[in-house]
Amino acid sequence: MAKRSLMLAGGGLKIPFQAGVLQVWLDEAGIEFDHGDGVSAACFNLAMWVQGMSGKQIADNWRHFNPMAAVDINWTQLPLLLFAESFFELDAFRKKIFPGWGIDLEKVRASNRVGTFNVYNFSTNELCPITTTEITEDFLIATASLPVFFPPVKIEGYTYIDAVLNTATNLEEAIRRGADELWVIWTVSERGKWGRGFLGNFFGIFEATANYSYRRVLKRIEVNNTNIECGAFGEFGRPIKLRELKAEVGLHYLFNFKQRRFRETVEEGVQAARAWCDTNNIKRN
Repeated sequence: MAKRSLMLAGGGLKIPFQAGVLQVWLDEAGIEFDHGDGVSAACFNLAMWVQGMSGKQIADNWRHFNPMAAVDINWTQLPLLLFAESFFELDAFRKKIFPGWGIDLEKVRASNRVGTFNVYNFSTNELCPITTTEITEDFLIATASLPVFFPPVKIEGYTYIDAVLNTATNLEEAIRRGADELWVIWTVSERGKWGRGFLGNFFGIFEATANYSYRRVLKRIEVNNTNIECGAFGEFGRPIKLRELKAEVGLHYLFNFKQRRFRETVEEGVQAARAWCDTNNIKRN
């Protein structure tokens, strides 16, 4: 039986779309996964999945998400301007959002579901997949600590940041853990449209990094599968099947203050996933 990994790719505030997909994949199609992997804020969805929430529970948390409640300006750093540690903080997620969503990290650590939460250890320059049993609130916050916008997180003397500038989805970790099928939900824009100003430039760099690193691993998977099919050596030792659901999501990666847009984006995910299942002959309830 194929071993499936749920690949929740980073995409900032575009990930409510991902939650809509999960409502369909988990609840309506009844798809089960042996492992889940998350990068950046997608780790919040991963934590809910690992804890045992249904797809609808995850989607409903985003439907009811109040973006203004998550705004937490790093006031002490603002006077430093270009030398500020960050523009914002993530304390609101610690104090309001996670409790409101019902995320209980003790339940996450005790879960039978296997998850890997990716962070980047800037002190040692290593990508670190934090396992279910290792995840803490600090590590969960570090997964979304995007440089410039949020401060790095210090854990036991090491500096951790968002891993999304290294990889938006850790396909290699899933393969290393034995996955035969990679079920990817991808919301990073592939339009190739360069934005103006600081924000446009910053997120253009993000898209360039994310798309290039992703496609580079996909090429390795393609070569691996072709070699195995021809009876030759394959890098990964077995065929790897990729199942992708991609979308150009209208929300900005970081700035959106209209609650209805999150509800709408969840519904876009639901509709896209239903259409995807129909196209791929996956039955739904």
